[in-house]
Amino acid sequence: MGDGKSSGLARFQGSLLGLAIGDALGMPLEGMRASAIRDRFGGVHEFMDAPWRLLKAGQWTDDTKMMLCHARSIARMGGFDLMDTAAEFVAWYESNDWRGLGRATYDALRRLQAGCSPAQSGMQGELAAGNGGAMRIAPVGLIDCRDLDRLREDTRAAVAITHDNQEAIAGSQAVAYMVARAVRGDLDLDLIVSDTVTYIGPCKTAERLQLASRFLAKEMALEEALARLGTSGYVVETVASAMFCFLYSPHDFEQTVSHAVEGGLDADTTGAVAGAISGAYNGLDSIPERWRENVEAADEILDLAGRIFTLAADGSG
Repeated sequence: MGDGKSSGLARFQGSLLGLAIGDALGMPLEGMRASAIRDRFGGVHEFMDAPWRLLKAGQWTDDTKMMLCHARSIARMGGFDLMDTAAEFVAWYESNDWRGLGRATYDALRRLQAGCSPAQSGMQGELAAGNGGAMRIAPVGLIDCRDLDRLREDTRAAVAITHDNQEAIAGSQAVAYMVARAVRGDLDLDLIVSDTVTYIGPCKTAERLQLASRFLAKEMALEEALARLGTSGYVVETVASAMFCFLYSPHDFEQTVSHAVEGGLDADTTGAVAGAISGAYNGLDSIPERWRENVEAADEILDLAGRIFTLAADGSG
């Protein structure tokens, strides 16, 4: 259980490790419908193998792979750097360890590898309104937590490397903003939806967040709310459903990410976004020990979170 009162370092660590844990918990469920998950598993509270994906319990997908690209670049460069981030993405692309790489990201990284500028590599059009930016953006929310104007612009540039679409950018800005407010310790549970909507401006993501807020006010059943909000790879659905799961159980990391992945479809990404926000709000100690100990690359993730915390605290980021 958490109370939003953890130390700054613990919140930074909780955000990045929470993202990875939500991703890993949802990894075996990706593509399944919520009803099938309920029928087969009931609740989802443990990591599971996914042999058809060649992944074992506790391993995560491209969501965390790309988050680590951001985090490594920020830790090395002292802040968000467009060219260095793009180079990290290309290095990952060339590793062939893609783990569910989406089409928009694949095409963008292929263009980057061929020499395209990261300012021009992102996919455009309606098909680029995916959640590939929102799933990975937490490290930018951390490093820019003290400067929300810079956060808005850095998020735009970071997401446009792969998804040059205003909705994809707005959804990612919403996630980055929530993470930033949470790690600063000034996220107000009663105001976070309206504050986020104001921050990102008019868009479909804002409308869906407001819908999620109305569902919460009505005390709508979780299953119905997620079915109505949607849990596909469309960024508008991902961000609203992840926010709903967080505000449904704001002081309980385990409940938040379990509910998020039980919504099915793009379960790993809903889990990753919900985990990043809840971990940022509740801190590392709110995450069950069995998950902290068994998620892939926990030591590196915690180290990067610590390095970014130091940069942000020093005002270097």
